[in-house]
Formats: sequence, C-alpha cells, structure tokens
Amino acid sequence: MRTLEVKITNPNGLTSRHGADLVEEANLYKSNITMITSTSNDKADLKSIMDVMATVVNEGEAFTIEIEGEDEDKAYDAFVKLLQTVRF
Repeated sequence: MRTLEVKITNPNGLTSRHGADLVEEANLYKSNITMITSTSNDKADLKSIMDVMATVVNEGEAFTIEIEGEDEDKAYDAFVKLLQTVRF
C-alpha cells in the first residue's frame, strides 16, 4: 500500500473541478484508491465522483490518498505528478 497526504490550500476547499481531476486520474488504474479525510476520517472511493463530492475538505485541512493493488506504484507516481501541477 502506498499513501500520499494532500493539504488543501485553496480558499474554496476541495472544489468539484479538483475532485474531478482526482477521480479521472484514479480511474486510469486497477488499484483500489481511497481518500480519507484527516478531520473526520471519512472515506471515499476516489474512483467515484459522488463519493468525492460528498466528502467535505476545507482550506487548511488535509486528506490521505491510499493506493493498494497491482499497479499501485504506477498510480502513486501519477498522483505525485498531479499533485505537483494542480493547486489543491
């Protein structure tokens, strides 16, 4: 299992556009990819836009991305790249 922590710096929190970016990336891989909020420990399937949009992450809060499966290393590298290019 690989994990990444993401801190939200956007004043609007995790927006639908950024949520869609995460979901789009997650759906490229076979691994199970889960988002876990740091404040409430809510879990969301990162392959489901409905799950992600139902999860509230405000500015200053963080969430963890857990990646587990046969292509977890490839997915991890892709998420690292995404997080370097998108301001969350």
